[in-house]
Amino acid sequence: MPDLRLRPSHVRPSRVVHGLLSRLMGWVAGLFSDVDVTGLEHLPRRGGAVLVCNHRSLFDAVALAAALDRSGRDVMVLAKAELFRARLVGSVLRRAGVIPVQRGTDRAADALTAAVASLRGGELVAVFPEGTIPKDGVLLPFKTGAARMALQAGVPVVPVVLVGTDHVIGSNAQKVKRTLWRRSADRADIDVVLGAPLHLPPGDDPDAVDRATEVLREAVLALLDRHDRPRPVSHRTRDLALAAVTTVPVVGYLARRRLQRHR
Repeated sequence: MPDLRLRPSHVRPSRVVHGLLSRLMGWVAGLFSDVDVTGLEHLPRRGGAVLVCNHRSLFDAVALAAALDRSGRDVMVLAKAELFRARLVGSVLRRAGVIPVQRGTDRAADALTAAVASLRGGELVAVFPEGTIPKDGVLLPFKTGAARMALQAGVPVVPVVLVGTDHVIGSNAQKVKRTLWRRSADRADIDVVLGAPLHLPPGDDPDAVDRATEVLREAVLALLDRHDRPRPVSHRTRDLALAAVTTVPVVGYLARRRLQRHR
């Protein structure tokens, strides 16, 4: 296990670039959804913290950026290195405080090391510790990276849940399901809820990391139990259901009249 205490320089987001990107994410979120955020008082006004979030949709990062833009603090995130392949996009993401993760390589730990340095420098870092999007919406086991970062940096952890993002982009789909022309009639209601900060007991041995990881997952699961809701029926589905309800009786009536005439 790499020693995350060895780190390099502290990565600090550009306030201008981060702000512009957050505004852009807020605009995109507004096209397809209404984002409501509660619990911003739990976000530290200064100093580092790890934000541990559930993961249901490709839209999660957009909704999270839109919600946290109201906090007045820059929030860094870890993202797959593939997003940085385009030179211009990669430059913007780095200046906005996005930390690339070289998944499946011997450099994967570099992202955690950089995140720890930034946490110690007083930054906020958001993590999706499930590592992937569950197809059934059920919270997956957490990977240990978030707990290791918090323990090594000595910062609190803020549990965060996002509800409703999969109504914009499904967990098993790569396309936006709400079109622009339909968004006013069938826009998603997204809730972003921040829980009270958790202060993990010190210790970086494997057992301590595993215990801390389970504590974080239980905290997110408890928030989901209180704030989760069934996925709403889409505008199109409601129209189809209404058509079926109104059409079937009419067809039955016409069929009975036809039989009566032929008797």
